[in-house]
Amino acid sequence: MAAAPTTIATARPAVIALALGVVGLAAGLAATLGNGGLPGAVLMGFVFWIGLSVGGLGLLLIDHMAGGSWGAVIRRPLEAMVSALPVALLFFLPVAFFIPQLYPWADAAYVEAHKLVAWKSGYLDATWYVLRSLLYFGLWLLAAWIYLRGAREQDAADLGRAGLIGYRLKATAAVWLIVYVLSMTLAVTDWTMSLTPEWWSGIYGLIFMIGQAISAMALVILTMVWMARRSPRVDGLLTEKRLQDLGNFLMAFIMFWAYVNISQLIIQWTNNIVETNTFYVLRLYEQPWQGLGVYLLVAGFFLPFLILFSRWVKRARAVLAFMAGWALLNQALHVYWYVAPEIGRAGLPGFGDVAIFLGLGGIWFAAFLRSLGARSVVPERDPRLLAAEHAHHVTEPHAAGPEVRHV
Repeated sequence: MAAAPTTIATARPAVIALALGVVGLAAGLAATLGNGGLPGAVLMGFVFWIGLSVGGLGLLLIDHMAGGSWGAVIRRPLEAMVSALPVALLFFLPVAFFIPQLYPWADAAYVEAHKLVAWKSGYLDATWYVLRSLLYFGLWLLAAWIYLRGAREQDAADLGRAGLIGYRLKATAAVWLIVYVLSMTLAVTDWTMSLTPEWWSGIYGLIFMIGQAISAMALVILTMVWMARRSPRVDGLLTEKRLQDLGNFLMAFIMFWAYVNISQLIIQWTNNIVETNTFYVLRLYEQPWQGLGVYLLVAGFFLPFLILFSRWVKRARAVLAFMAGWALLNQALHVYWYVAPEIGRAGLPGFGDVAIFLGLGGIWFAAFLRSLGARSVVPERDPRLLAAEHAHHVTEPHAAGPEVRHV
């Protein structure tokens, strides 16, 4: 029999996050309005925070496809990320407003002077840019609605019907995962790759998607550790083995992130044509981009890989939470490294960029926390969770003695 539903009080943290977000946006607006830095700051914040929601959707789909008790345990943080998607979509409104300031292809004189961009002008058009973005948003919102509605139905169903609902969600997850991959590839092509309209890369979308997976898994780890300190239910489910599984996912995603980044560099460099290698000439030979690139290589891959290779690190909550927070920071810097040189930034993030980024993040976190606290900390009727809790109870020592039954 399933345990009684338990929730975590998140109203106060959500209000604090919202207040900090408003203050951050106000400070960011004051710092960037006079120097023209607002459009780029909003774009970078939008790309990162919507990446957390859509990356959470991707992991939720994988969760339903893969099965396993670990997937049931982390469903609530993933569903909370997906629930924050409508808020992240609102961040696109100022991006659409700033198209003329952000994208060279929106300038007719620039297009006329660059034949390759003129050839792409049928695609690189402000109206089509907005319409395509609305299509991506519509697909993601539809997937979010289907899976969040299914979660609510499963919570309210009896055990037999809950299993059928879980099977239905699993059966369609692969299709929606393909939709996510295709739509996100096109989305980042529009939003960030077209900042340099003469440059292109076939791996670009994959780089951003694996970055979203790292960010989403890092936030899952941080959230689960935070919840375990406030809920005995989560504390009991977040065993060392499951924590190690989450750490393995984080390490694997970081390894693949490094692989696709290096693959793109090798392909672009060996092409040896002006339209493609200038992207890396700027980032590998000019400061501060060279220094930030070295940091991302060392602190974004080598050190996390070596540290997360330790089984002890992945089983220690505080240490793994630190590594997750570090990975989240590195992904924010990776977005900056990709986007900032193309929007006129000459150095590391300034106060305005940071304030806008944190302001948007505060609003996103308010929505995330509100959703997280609105439902039980675990999906009560998920058959995987019921099996995991049954195994956990029957393997506990009996009160009368030290004997342990293994199932």
